[in-house]
Amino acid sequence: MNDILAAREREIQNLQKVMKEDNIYLTLKANVPGEVKRTDISAFLIKLARQRIYQTFHVKSEEFFDDFDGFYYIFEIEEKSRLEVKLQAVAIEEKDAVGRYIDIDVFQNETKSLSRSDLNIKSRKCFICDENPYICIRNQTHSLEEIKNKIYNDVIDFLENKATQIISESIFLELNLDPKFGMVTAKSQGSHSDMNYELMKRSIGIITPYLALMAISGFCNPLEEIPAIIKNIGIKAENMMLKGTGNINTYKGLIFSLGYTASAFGYLLKNNLAFFQLYDVVAALGEHLHQELESGGETFGLQAYRQYGFLGARGEIIKGLPTIQEAIKVFEEYQEFSDRALTMTLIRIISLSEDTVLLKRAGSLERYEYFKQKVSSIEQYDKNQINQITNECIKENISFGGSSDLLAVLIFIIKMKKEFFYEK
Repeated sequence: MNDILAAREREIQNLQKVMKEDNIYLTLKANVPGEVKRTDISAFLIKLARQRIYQTFHVKSEEFFDDFDGFYYIFEIEEKSRLEVKLQAVAIEEKDAVGRYIDIDVFQNETKSLSRSDLNIKSRKCFICDENPYICIRNQTHSLEEIKNKIYNDVIDFLENKATQIISESIFLELNLDPKFGMVTAKSQGSHSDMNYELMKRSIGIITPYLALMAISGFCNPLEEIPAIIKNIGIKAENMMLKGTGNINTYKGLIFSLGYTASAFGYLLKNNLAFFQLYDVVAALGEHLHQELESGGETFGLQAYRQYGFLGARGEIIKGLPTIQEAIKVFEEYQEFSDRALTMTLIRIISLSEDTVLLKRAGSLERYEYFKQKVSSIEQYDKNQINQITNECIKENISFGGSSDLLAVLIFIIKMKKEFFYEK
């Protein structure tokens, strides 16, 4: 306890060191109980809240501290109205389901923070019941273990809900893109006589909860245990997908690629890693896939590896999503989820990826290269040209299913980065 009190005194001293006359400062801490406050959960809560602060305020500078009383930030912001800043800080604390577990204090000219009562805002309630938290603390109404479990479960629920939302949005953005070189869209079956938009929508509803569960598995487990866990989840997702579609394979490849990526994000968030480490984590999760490539199985992907050296979707995971790392640079030129941005990004993916769906439909390496080059020759967004090539793909029963899967994964990565990873 003496260490914690000393740490709180240092926090005041650190604030005094950076404070300048009339400027407004924020401190950000995790609002968690117990003497051990430097935990992976508190680090996650602070990462999330930091993102919200950058989305809300014009931050001039930040300093990060790690002390016995936990991790915390001190931000200097450009805003000038202390009362308005406090209202916005309260809004951040209440925005997310886990916002109650963070504290954002507002300072100006003194080390006494502006309180909710100063703005006639109701004080926070107990984490577990609706009582005043100070009464619960005094009466020891709830055990420390009970409160910690509540916080942990709320974080898991928040992450699962957020992952579900972003996964669904990402797949639908890819699905709704039209025209799309023989793939199913809201306006066309493309070259897929056995698929249509309604079937794809149904499939998305089936597989999304399993993909979100893979993200949670990445958050809850050691790195070395994650591949086996998500493989089992993926098998269940595929079985339920096939059951719901009458045995039509709509998204098997996407379950694989997005599953690894979602679990890697979960691992990043649990271990307070930076966004740029995503690709290394994906590669680490995929190390065991080398053995699958050498297994001698009879799937088309393994046949393509033996005959042509195609690594396909497995190679993307093994190498840490190299196609996406390059194609995302195209999207960043647009910074919007427009048809133009997504189409030009997809074209870049097609030019770089080893698409075994295309190879299977092309029937030969020569035709594979022909259609790959045909799409890759599009240098600017020309809808007439794109329509012409799309019509040729449909006529020739061509589809770039592996590339469209990677586009959905790329969209997911962009959305997750925006949600959780601020980079200056």
